[in-house]
Amino acid sequence: MRECHRAFNVCLTRPAGQSGGYNLNPTGAKMTRAFTQKFDVTYRDQDPAGHVSATMYYVYMLNAYMAYAHELLEVPLDQGIPQIMLKTSCEYVRSAKWGETLELSARITRLGTKSFDLEYLITLADDAKTVIARGASTHVAYDYVTESTVPLSDTFRARVRQYQEEEAPELSEVA
Repeated sequence: MRECHRAFNVCLTRPAGQSGGYNLNPTGAKMTRAFTQKFDVTYRDQDPAGHVSATMYYVYMLNAYMAYAHELLEVPLDQGIPQIMLKTSCEYVRSAKWGETLELSARITRLGTKSFDLEYLITLADDAKTVIARGASTHVAYDYVTESTVPLSDTFRARVRQYQEEEAPELSEVA
C-alpha cells in the first residue's frame, strides 16, 4: 500500500496486508499540526568537509522525538518516558552547514497496538521549501519494571489526535 504525506512531500510504501496499525491520515490530506523545533547548526555538528555530519541528523530527530513525547505524555524532562526507539532512517536531501538555522517537524503517522511511527522533515527555518532531510522512526511502548512491551495507552492515543488534528476525525484501521 502506498501512503503519501503531502506535508512532508514523501510517499511510503507499506507491505500489502499489513495489519494491527491505524492510519492517522486516511485521506492523505495535510495534517494541521506538527511538533516543531528550531535550532542552530553548531560548529561541533559538522564533519571535516564542512557539512553537518550524518550522525547529527539522528540526534536532531531523537531530540525532537523526546521533546514531543515529553509534551504529549506531560512528563517532566528530567524523567524518562515509557517508550523505546526501535528503528530510524534518514534521507539526506541537501547539506546543512554551520551557522544555518533549521526547523524540524515531527508527526506521528501510525498508531499500532504497541508501537507507532513518526516522520520527520528538516528544512531551513527561514525557507520551508528548502528540505535538508527526511526521516522516520518506529517506537514501542515499554514497561521498564517488567522489561516488556505494553499496549499504547488510550491517553497517549487521544493526545496524539488532539495535538495533530484540529478536526480530529476518527482513526481508520489500516487493512
